[in-house]
Amino acid sequence: MKIAVHPRIFQLFSGYSRCVVIAEGVSNAGESGALAGMLREAEERVRANPELREFRVNPYIAAWRNAFTSFGLNPNPNPPSVEGLVKRVLSGKALPFISPLVTIFNIQSLTNLMPLGGDDLDTVTGDLELCFADGTETYLPLGGGAEEHPKDGEVVYKDSRSGDVFCRGWCWRNGERSKIRSDTTNVAINVDALPPATPELARRVAEATADLVRRFCGGTVRIFDLTETTPSFHIE
Repeated sequence: MKIAVHPRIFQLFSGYSRCVVIAEGVSNAGESGALAGMLREAEERVRANPELREFRVNPYIAAWRNAFTSFGLNPNPNPPSVEGLVKRVLSGKALPFISPLVTIFNIQSLTNLMPLGGDDLDTVTGDLELCFADGTETYLPLGGGAEEHPKDGEVVYKDSRSGDVFCRGWCWRNGERSKIRSDTTNVAINVDALPPATPELARRVAEATADLVRRFCGGTVRIFDLTETTPSFHIE
């Protein structure tokens, strides 16, 4: 399987990078009190951060809002995932403990103000690519609902063979088909960085994410960097 970012993404969004954490043979069942505690601590740090009172203009969040606008996705009703998490936390709501893996994503996203998301690799039929949609792809919303077709030009993460979109709007909404379940054992976790976030920061966040996966989910964990000079990698 090849996992790639289309070269045009790097051309149009200068400085963008993605780290992918591949975790195989993990256990994602049950709830961890330690992870739940780390999530609550991350939420409290967000609430205590004065720079997040106007979170939409925070440079790390504004970068994604500007990117969304550039390819025609209104970030107000369709916010980047990290903004959605921050907004919920600042409203006083606690994030639910969905599973160990999802909780790890949320901890790292809140801590670093960067979008993280994951997909069950056993649902992939072809290759995975972050690219611009042509309008023929299909997307099933997380939690169910009517099938959708992303608009031509929207940045999507898709299965090349089936045309299934695993995430709409770059890092807006994950899909139902590849969602992380309690019985998920093989997963690809994406850590996305747009300036001012750097490739070096993305790598550090990926390493911290990998450490938490090893600690709480076990398995074999590897990290791959996707940049303009290395836009793809292969896994067996």
